[in-house]
Amino acid sequence: MRNDLDDRTSPETAALARFLAETDDADVPDDVLAESRRCLLDFLGVTIGAVDAEAPRLVRAYVRELGGHPQALLLGTADRVRATDAALANGVAGHVFDFDDTHVPTILHPTVPLYASSLALAQWRGLTGSEVVRAHALGYEVGARVSLALYPTHYDIGWHMTGTTGTLAAASASAVLAGLTPGEVVYALGLASTQASGHREHFGSMTKSFHSGRAAADGLTSALLAGHGYTTAPDPIQGRRGLLAVTATDADAGRLTDALGERWEIFRNGVKPYACGVVAHPVIDSVRRLGRDHAIDAEQVERIELRVNPLVVELTGRLEPRTGLEGKFSTVFASAIALIDGAAGEHQFTDTNVVRPDVRALMARIELRPDTDVPHTQAHATAVLGDGRTQTVDVLAATGTPENRMSDDELAAKYHDLVDPVLGAAQARRLRELVDGVEKADTLDDLLAATIPD
Repeated sequence: MRNDLDDRTSPETAALARFLAETDDADVPDDVLAESRRCLLDFLGVTIGAVDAEAPRLVRAYVRELGGHPQALLLGTADRVRATDAALANGVAGHVFDFDDTHVPTILHPTVPLYASSLALAQWRGLTGSEVVRAHALGYEVGARVSLALYPTHYDIGWHMTGTTGTLAAASASAVLAGLTPGEVVYALGLASTQASGHREHFGSMTKSFHSGRAAADGLTSALLAGHGYTTAPDPIQGRRGLLAVTATDADAGRLTDALGERWEIFRNGVKPYACGVVAHPVIDSVRRLGRDHAIDAEQVERIELRVNPLVVELTGRLEPRTGLEGKFSTVFASAIALIDGAAGEHQFTDTNVVRPDVRALMARIELRPDTDVPHTQAHATAVLGDGRTQTVDVLAATGTPENRMSDDELAAKYHDLVDPVLGAAQARRLRELVDGVEKADTLDDLLAATIPD
């Protein structure tokens, strides 16, 4: 492949561009590709499972109204729309439950923008399953590394990683699928970086999932435009007024390429067991263990003290959620419903449940105690009971984190819980089998057909 990089592009950005343009199948380890297949199954689960949710329904109505060439499926339906519109709609659907995966060190939710864009482009261009899985692996790597370079102040300021660096992840995967040269990849990343947006004020609303959909659509658009010759500034990420300088106060460009191609960030991915903000997950683990392991129920509880990372209060500290979406960002609600119901899946985060009298009564007896010594993957819950007894549970690695992975069987159970009600159990099993063999597929036709309800 010709080297068309501009000599004004910073070395780290140039290295990322070459990584995306020049890495072939043989260069990606099998265990990395296996993780990308797991991510595909999780993506299909959370996306198809959300087909009837309000935000995806509204976006599907919007893109149908726009019309255009029928290039890609709206997953969970039989409708086809323009590829960029499918990326938008499927990206919204995949994130609306807040049930999609997480790059644990940076709280980026990468896979929905990655696969929403990649599947749309692959359908349109007739690409293979192995190409799509490889594009996910490479796009994940670049998105995670840009996130690492920006974290934590980018996030602390109020940017939503999934809307910002998720756009660069989607552009990266799309650039791989489009076969861009290194110079064109820089332009794709430049276009993505100038569209990168989304702020955390929208957490608990429909617009949080719009960030994911917009990242998918804008990332795809960026790669397509770059492939047509559209150019940007030569150093869009590291330039004096580039992405790192403008959106963080302590950006570290060295993280962009540290052990690139040797240490794969996808091994720090976490699959969500609970349908809510990820920093609440260790808390939910701890409260569920109070009930499961120590037979404590809500009526016995005088109060529950939760010692947590300050991010739990910052991100999921709502004390009076009014909707199911807001409940996803209320640790006191998530904890109360988890103890009472013994679960914290999508069925728990409803408008009805957030105002249930029994849940509200327990919420009032739950106290959040932020502690900077507690990592955001850990939590410590102490139940003080009416008879004076106390019981403490320490969670040192939340379920789904790399240190406490969800097994393939647990991931499959999550997938079926989401997809069986939409497709039926038999068709859902067929789709899962097609995901298992996706890298042998010359086209995605069979897999995509299996996402359409009978």
